[in-house]
Amino acid sequence: MYKRLLAIPIAALLLVLTACGNSGQSGDSAASNPTRSINYLGNTYKVPARTKDIVYVGFPASYEDSFLLGIPPVAATMDKNGKFPAEYQAMIRNAKHLPWNIADNLGELVALKPDVIMTTDKTSKEDLAKLQSAASVIPVSTNGAHWQENLRLLADVRGKDANLDTFVGKVKQNALELRDKLAPLPDKKVLTLWFEEGSFYIYPKHERYNYLLYTDLALPVPDVVANVQERTALSMDALAKEDPNYLFVMVNREDQPAFKQLQEQPAWKNLNAVKADQMYMNAVEPGLAGGTAYSNQSFLNAIRKQMLKMSE
Repeated sequence: MYKRLLAIPIAALLLVLTACGNSGQSGDSAASNPTRSINYLGNTYKVPARTKDIVYVGFPASYEDSFLLGIPPVAATMDKNGKFPAEYQAMIRNAKHLPWNIADNLGELVALKPDVIMTTDKTSKEDLAKLQSAASVIPVSTNGAHWQENLRLLADVRGKDANLDTFVGKVKQNALELRDKLAPLPDKKVLTLWFEEGSFYIYPKHERYNYLLYTDLALPVPDVVANVQERTALSMDALAKEDPNYLFVMVNREDQPAFKQLQEQPAWKNLNAVKADQMYMNAVEPGLAGGTAYSNQSFLNAIRKQMLKMSE
């Protein structure tokens, strides 16, 4: 479904949806230009009055908002392996590829003369200070509760008059409808996992798809999720103890042989979700950020299809 959506502008995407403060400091290059203020999550940021060239540093979720709004970045950082996730290739095909540690190699970034740098709220204070020497910097929230604010932020930064109310309202409506449909399920412990390099990983209850699952859809929060504050490895013993009724596992192509071997283990085969045929590998594209407007709608569609067995 993802590849089909890549060719659809945001207005047409609405048809698909029926299936379900600290101020950033401007660099010297902008000092002589007029500025404007952007308010975001209680903070005010100064950006150039006319903003065109946006750089993403270490925050793939912004690529998804870029796609929905039709606002490509001028440059973006790759991962530590020197790649972009395959899911984002179409979104950043014309962007300059920057090394993941660009904060330690500012020359290439400064040469681009960006108007705004958008990074993540998990970027260290030291790296934020370095980035602020190149342009205005806005740390974007990784909390899934802020997907609407993040989408509007990008529209504000670019100065694009995007009519997002209809789109946002439809995603929220779809979540409410699924929340009502999921409520009667007698057993509805749902867990999302990422399998990477032979290990499972989980995220806190407000990150990736977890805010959607446990707040918007009001599903019970598994203990293993409630007890972590950051991305954390999950052992097979801990997974067996949690024993969810539904299991969504994201596995990149290079990790699929190892995951196939793991599925032969007795502990895996004894999981309730596995025995009930309610384990879903890559029900959504595994590299999607989760916790964005695009990711959330993709996951809502997956829940309709997999958990509720509803056709699109």
